[in-house]
Amino acid sequence: MFRLEVIDHVDQTGQALVARVPEMGTTAIQLGAQLIVQQNQEAVFFRDGRAMDSFGAGRHTLTTANIPILSKLLTVAWEKSPFQACVYFVGKQQFIDQRWGTRSPITMKDPDFGIVRLRGFGKYSFRVIDAPLLVNEIVGTQGKLTTEEVGSYLRDVLVSGLTDLLATANVGLLQMAAKFDELSAAARVKIGEQFAKFGLELTDFFINSISPPEEVQKAIDARSSMAVLGDLRSYTLYQAAGGLAAAGASGGAAGSAAAIGMGAGLGMMLPPMLQQAMQQTPPPEPASTGGSPAATAVGIDFSQLAAPADSTADIRSTLKRIASQSQWAVDDSSEPWKLTIPVGPLRTQVVYVDFSGQDDGGHALVSIWSSCGAVHAGHALTLLRYNSQLVHGAFAVRSTGGTDLLVLRGNLLADTADVLELTRTITAIAWQADRLEEQMLGVDQS
Repeated sequence: MFRLEVIDHVDQTGQALVARVPEMGTTAIQLGAQLIVQQNQEAVFFRDGRAMDSFGAGRHTLTTANIPILSKLLTVAWEKSPFQACVYFVGKQQFIDQRWGTRSPITMKDPDFGIVRLRGFGKYSFRVIDAPLLVNEIVGTQGKLTTEEVGSYLRDVLVSGLTDLLATANVGLLQMAAKFDELSAAARVKIGEQFAKFGLELTDFFINSISPPEEVQKAIDARSSMAVLGDLRSYTLYQAAGGLAAAGASGGAAGSAAAIGMGAGLGMMLPPMLQQAMQQTPPPEPASTGGSPAATAVGIDFSQLAAPADSTADIRSTLKRIASQSQWAVDDSSEPWKLTIPVGPLRTQVVYVDFSGQDDGGHALVSIWSSCGAVHAGHALTLLRYNSQLVHGAFAVRSTGGTDLLVLRGNLLADTADVLELTRTITAIAWQADRLEEQMLGVDQS
């Protein structure tokens, strides 16, 4: 009397993608063995190293070339029966809550912030739609394959497809959160083609977050607090406020007097908060001797406003204070000075300041200029028209090392230039030169 075999597999973890019976290899399955396939499974029957048939849910009777009555006679010359078989049980349910994330940032060009590196995280679900194809393409001769083991490869497929999608979708970082559903649907279709090559179907794909690096997040915070991009007036006033704070923080009667003197002119230009900050700057102590009663009552010694013998010395020290407060990088190791000015999120512009010039009357000049790129003769007439619209500086040609450069240049009298005028001119030239450079070249060459 022979006992019939029963072949089945129950996955207690819910994460077994494919499991083989027997797990360690093949065996001599007897004629009439009963194969039981659960509702959420498909069984692929292999005999003699080939997939012979697949079975759906239910109970099935197996027939092999190994007949039990003759088994001992046929296997005398062999250590084990040459008629070997096995069954692969493939889970057909949806494998949900699979997580994906970028191992390294995705580099893409953003219309607002230029080249940025993004990290993304989310979840996806998949299921098996072609069990024999999955076994032949991925499982091979493994005894068991779980979602964790295949997940690393699938995540790479997901990130690769998402990277290509983001590069061609032309969706800005600021608009991306509102487009998560659309991007997820497009990614599911695009990446689903790669899954189908292995007998899998990508049923769901979710983007939980796409986050930029810390420096871009800071730029977004700055943009939300003050609309800088596209608004030269707001940007100039913002930089002027930084220059005013630098002047007030320099200490001494001269610095305080200069801050109070500018307050009258700035009162109609800057926001009320800036006016209040200026009003809080304490006046200097009144002179102990000398001075008229009126001067003593105001508490300002106007004699300290007299220009020093070297009119550019005060401009130099003032410029250093402005740069320190506004977080400009200054290279004063040689003439002209080189300033690196932030002009927007992840963009900078180099501005040069030359103190060696003089006007026809022998008065010291402060020349401020920034390069916009190479000179193109075809742009000359258009740039001359732009000159009539510029408030600070004008377009000019400057020869450097035998190369003609298009520059935006402005000149200030060293004797009369104050903190506001100096700050406003430098920031305006930097901002306008960067906009032209971006328009002409499409890149930030600083």
